[in-house]
Amino acid sequence: MHHATTYPPGAPSGLAPQDPNADPAADHGRRARHALVDSEPDLPAPVLAAAAGARKAILVPVITALAIGTVFVAVYLAAFHAPSARHQPVGIAASDRVAAHTELALNNAAPDGYTFYRYPDAEAARQAVTHDEVPAALVADGQGTRVLVAGAQGPSTVSSLATAMTAAVGKPVPVKDVLPLAAGDSRGLSVFYAAFGVVLAGFLFAVSSYQIAPRLRLAVRVASMLVFSAASGVVVALLTHTAFSALPASFAVVTVVVGLLAWASAAAAGLLLRLFGPLGMPVASVVLLILGNATSGGILPATFLPAWLSPLASVMPPAAAVRGLRGAAYFHDVHLTGAIVTLAAWGLGCLTVQYVLDRVAAGRAQTGVPATVAAR
Repeated sequence: MHHATTYPPGAPSGLAPQDPNADPAADHGRRARHALVDSEPDLPAPVLAAAAGARKAILVPVITALAIGTVFVAVYLAAFHAPSARHQPVGIAASDRVAAHTELALNNAAPDGYTFYRYPDAEAARQAVTHDEVPAALVADGQGTRVLVAGAQGPSTVSSLATAMTAAVGKPVPVKDVLPLAAGDSRGLSVFYAAFGVVLAGFLFAVSSYQIAPRLRLAVRVASMLVFSAASGVVVALLTHTAFSALPASFAVVTVVVGLLAWASAAAAGLLLRLFGPLGMPVASVVLLILGNATSGGILPATFLPAWLSPLASVMPPAAAVRGLRGAAYFHDVHLTGAIVTLAAWGLGCLTVQYVLDRVAAGRAQTGVPATVAAR
């Protein structure tokens, strides 16, 4: 017998015909297995529009969070579970005999661990320590043997070097701190916390900017980024310089360096989101939050990082900011110019690449319109 084809009421033309023998309940069950039940009424329309299927909604967050967490733990454990010096600069102001004995003992204890700089007297060694040429120097003269250190390098660095140099001498040696930390920063970690917080804020700014307005014009996005960066610099300067007296650099210097770090972080995260789409967020997390902050030098200097990780300390924005802020706060502005140049280069470079990508995409869209019209 011939059966007439039936369509749902109001169905548009071209819709596939329905099977009159199909079970509507079974079809509904199949669809339900691949959809999320709306258990939270009155959700905003943008949230509902971004909803995914049940399998994707369950697996993607688990995989993404687990991957980022694994990388974080692996990198930080590899970098800091048992740090050892690699070509760490140390100074010596002593006779040739004492200097040779100390160098030999340190080399035997840690081959390739140290690089030695000789100084003619105690004053030259002190100047080297206070200008960040070396974090510690062994001095042996008519006033006795002692180790000069810069407490501003942080307790971990100072302690490890003082212990190693005392062991090399072979007897207890007094340690003299010629450049102590500020009273408001007794552990020397304020610069690390400031840098970490600003990088995190820059990352979140870029993510929220692309989530709220993925098609925002680059000029408008840059203007928003500049407002965020300037505000970040002022707020962090108020906290670290004024409220807690944790960074003895000038208010203007802290504002500029922190503002540039916020700008560089937001621009880098934005470029990664532009390049990788949904994968841009985990990629930016690994690059900026994990690798960037692990190599910043805020916990230990780059000379204590593994060989595969230490090269990043010379190029990443957090490391540049930490060097610049610490140099401006304690070491007569050493590294400040290099930090500003590095951070500005990151910001300008990332925005330039994004501008080129946008222009190329716009050019392709314009050339594609006539071809579509002609095809019709």
